[in-house]
Amino acid sequence: MTFEGFEVDGVAQIVNISPLMGGYFHVYINKYFVTSISMTTEGWRVHFNNNSWLSRDEADVMIELIESGEIPTL
Repeated sequence: MTFEGFEVDGVAQIVNISPLMGGYFHVYINKYFVTSISMTTEGWRVHFNNNSWLSRDEADVMIELIESGEIPTL
């Protein structure tokens, strides 16, 4: 699912969340991989792999969208 309309320091940002098998999701900002989100036995886990403007607050919103079904799963 693609989200447009973000802007950071005057630069447009396009966020794409791609579902993968097994409860995993990859998050891309402007086509660059920045993190993965996965469901584990302990709950949701966010693997911050890159420096970006994406914070835990934004990841929590993404998790809410996944849980509500607005971001589809495989």
